Parts: sequence; structure tokens; C-alpha cells
Amino acid sequence: MTLAGHGPNMGHGYVKYVIIDQHGVELAPVVFPAQIARAARAVVGGLVEARRVHVGNAAYWTGEDAQLAPSPITMLAQERLYDPTFIPALVAGALDRFGYLNGASGGYCVTGLPATWAEQAEVCRALGARLRAAYPFERLRVIAEPLGLAYAALLDNQGDITGDAVLSTGRIGVIDLGHHTVDVAELLRLAVVRGSLDTWQLGTAGPLREIRGRLGAAFERELSLTETDHAVRAEGLRVRGAVRSLPIGWDRPLVEQGHAVVARLREVWGSGARLDVILIGGGGAEEPRIIAPIREAYPQAVVVTQPQTAIARGYARLARRLGRPA
Repeated sequence: MTLAGHGPNMGHGYVKYVIIDQHGVELAPVVFPAQIARAARAVVGGLVEARRVHVGNAAYWTGEDAQLAPSPITMLAQERLYDPTFIPALVAGALDRFGYLNGASGGYCVTGLPATWAEQAEVCRALGARLRAAYPFERLRVIAEPLGLAYAALLDNQGDITGDAVLSTGRIGVIDLGHHTVDVAELLRLAVVRGSLDTWQLGTAGPLREIRGRLGAAFERELSLTETDHAVRAEGLRVRGAVRSLPIGWDRPLVEQGHAVVARLREVWGSGARLDVILIGGGGAEEPRIIAPIREAYPQAVVVTQPQTAIARGYARLARRLGRPA
């Protein structure tokens, strides 16, 4: 029987985790902010207690629960790959939400890194070590993040190649609009085009920081990037118990971000005439203000289904393919 496929996408903004079980059924994806905090003792008399996971001898809150602490920990740089607790706590937090920390083991894991990071063997080994510190995967492979997006479109839950002739025989461009980075790749007849993998520091964290400053000034409220992201997605912010509309012009950084991405795409793809289709995914693909300039410049660009979890889904589908009996 083919092994269950694990697809952890340890994003800088959000953890996205997809599991496809040994029967080819995708479990409900887990998504939560990529932040942790040392868990304090439960307050005596409290009605509920936030879920906690253990790394070594320490207990941690993860995701939204980490906001119970004064200063939740987030890590955007490669230091996260060498920190002994950050990624293991996030993985444990995801698996706990799946109910996978109580006796479950095994499975094939495919995960990824920003495109240029994935070309460094030491960096890939570091990520693999952090993941294995949280869960005993039977096998594990690290690939470039934009390839996960391609595999979400190219493979089904059994790991078989879909019947879409354009995807399997054409030239595909891939854009992963992440929180910290934007990653691109090209595939030709399913093979990765040499030299096409690239990483740019154009993630949504930049415009979110600008928006955070504007919202803080408008509403006299200090926000985290996670809270700012929630406000952007809802196009509103709860202030003194009531939802308030965001101030005029709040979205300008997102529009500017879309044009900045197009400018970089022009440098590598030109008009895009050689590309049959361009797949767009990642959390930034859910923001129409970023997507609009890209689709205007490249009419063959399409946003994949469930773009925020698409890369994790591609990882899990590839894991299913690699986990087949020899």
C-alpha cells in the first residue's frame, strides 16, 4: 500500500499542512500563523485552556494561541532552520491539530524551501532535521517551494499525473506569492528548466508592515502582522467591539506590490509569450489587488484552487507518488 503523504509548508507567515492518507483521502488542511510562545501555567479557574505541544522539556503555544504571550516568536530568516524549537513546535502544533501526536508514525514527507534556498544541501538537511525532531517520518525529501505549486496542478491524490495535456507537455511558469519571498520556476514537459528557479524578497510582509502603520495611526491600536493580515482579508478591523471599515487608501501598498512583482517577472519572462500557462499560488494569491497587475500583464496566468494550501497539497501528492511500493 502507498504510504500516507505529508505536505508541511512551513511558511514564514502561516504554517500550511496537508495530509493525504494511505487511501488517497485528503484530510482537512491545517493553517495557522507561524508563531510560537512558551506556554505559561494555566490560570486556575479558567473555562478553557489553550492547546500546547512539547519540544524537549518545554511546553509551547502555537499559532493564534501564541498571542496569549506578551511577545510571540516569529522567524523570517534562515535562523529558523537552525533553531532547536521553532520549527519542531510548529510541526507538533500542526500534527496535534490533526490528532497525529498520539501513537501515529511513518509516512512519506515532502516539504520545501524558497527556490534558491533549496539549492543548498546544508540548508535542506537543516530543515529535514527540524521536521524529524517533531515526527518520525519514514522518508523525507526537500524540494523548491514553487515546484510544490506545480505538483498540486500536475498530480492527483494518488500521485498520478493528470490528463491535462497543456500541463504535462507544455511550458509552465510558476509564481509562489509568499509572506517573506516570491519564488518562480519554469517547467517544460514536466522537467524543471535549469536556471529558472529564483527567489525575490517581495513577499506580502512588506506591504503588510506599511498597512500596519496606517491602521495603527488611524485606529490608535498596535497590531501584529498577523492581526494586520486578518484585517486585510476581512477589509475591516474590530475596534472597541465594533467592526470598522479600513481608511481610504489603505490598500495602496498591495497594488504597488503587484506592480513590483510584474516588473521582476518582465526581467525573466519578458512578455511571457513562450509560456503556455502560468500558475499562481501562495497566500498572496488570495489578494486580488496583487493578482490584478499580474493577470493584466500575463493573460494566461491562473490562480490555482485553494492557493494558500496549494503548495502543501503538491508536497503531499508528490509524497504519495514517492511513497509507492518499489
